[in-house]
Amino acid sequence: MPSTAAAPVPGLPHSAPIGDQVLLASRVADGVESLVQVDAASGQVGQTVLPGTPGPQFPVLSPDRGSIIYVQAGANTLRTAAVDGTGDRLLFDTAPADCQNYFRPAWNPVDQAELALVCATSTGAVVLNLVGVDGSVRGPVNTGLATVDDVAFSPDGKSITYWGSNSQGVGGGGIYVQSVAGGAPTQITDPAAGSDADPVFSPDGTHIAFRRVGTDAAGGTVALLYLAAAVGSAEPTPLTDGSGVDQDPIYSPNGTQIAFKSTRLNAAGTNDNQIWVVPADGSVPPRELGVGAPGVADGAPAWGHR
Repeated sequence: MPSTAAAPVPGLPHSAPIGDQVLLASRVADGVESLVQVDAASGQVGQTVLPGTPGPQFPVLSPDRGSIIYVQAGANTLRTAAVDGTGDRLLFDTAPADCQNYFRPAWNPVDQAELALVCATSTGAVVLNLVGVDGSVRGPVNTGLATVDDVAFSPDGKSITYWGSNSQGVGGGGIYVQSVAGGAPTQITDPAAGSDADPVFSPDGTHIAFRRVGTDAAGGTVALLYLAAAVGSAEPTPLTDGSGVDQDPIYSPNGTQIAFKSTRLNAAGTNDNQIWVVPADGSVPPRELGVGAPGVADGAPAWGHR
C-alpha cells in the first residue's frame, strides 16, 4: 500500500510526511535519549524530532507518515506528536480502563483511527484490545495466552501478529497470527526452537520477520532475524548470521529492505547497539546506519507500517 494513499489521522498532531527512505530511531548520546530521523539511503542521522523530551522510545508511524505515537520510558505513558516533533502531547485524554502498563501499539494501516494495544492490568493480567486513537476500547482480542507482546497489523488490517506464551514474565515465545474479527490464533513458529519475538508483516502480507534468540558455539547469547511464511506452512529461514544480537526488525515501506537494531561489530569497533539495514531477501550483508554519529541505538526503529 503506497504511503501517499493515506490521509492524516483526525485529531492527532500532524506535519508534512517524511519520505519513504527515512526511518525514526531512538539514540542515546551523552546520557540523553532523543528520537531522530535517519536517512536509510545515505545512512546519515538527521533531524532530532523531540529535543528535550525525556525517554522517547518505540515510535510507530501513522499510515500517512505524518504523525507518531511513542512510549515515554520511565513515565509509563503513550504520547503522540507530528513527525517533525511539534504538538507533542499525551495520546489519550481518557486512557483505556485498567491499563496500568503500556506496551508499543500497532497502527492499523487501513483504519487509521485504530490501534492494537497490549496493556498490563492492575491484577497483572496482560490484555490485548483494539482501541481508537482517542482511547475508546473497540473490543478485546482473545488470544487465550498468558502473555503477548510486539503486536503488528497485516497490511490489509484484518489480522495481527504477536509473540505469545502461556508463561508470564518471559521475553518471547511462539509467533502467532490472529484475525482481529475473532477466532483462535494460528501458531506460526515453535517456541521450542528458540525464544521468538518482534514479529512484523512484510508490506505484501506474505512473510513475517522476527527475531529468535539462541546460543553461539561458545555458549554466548545471539539473536538472528528470521523470515516465516505468514501462513506458517514452511520452516522459518534465517536472514542474518548470528554475529550479534539482532532484533526489532521493521520493513521499509516498499518491502525491499529491513531495518533492525544490533550489537554486531560496528564501524567504531564496538558492539554497541546501532541500526542496520539488510535487503529483505538477505542477498547482501547488513549495512550500518549513522556511522560517525554520536551515541548508540536504543529501542526499536520505525519505518514501514506495524
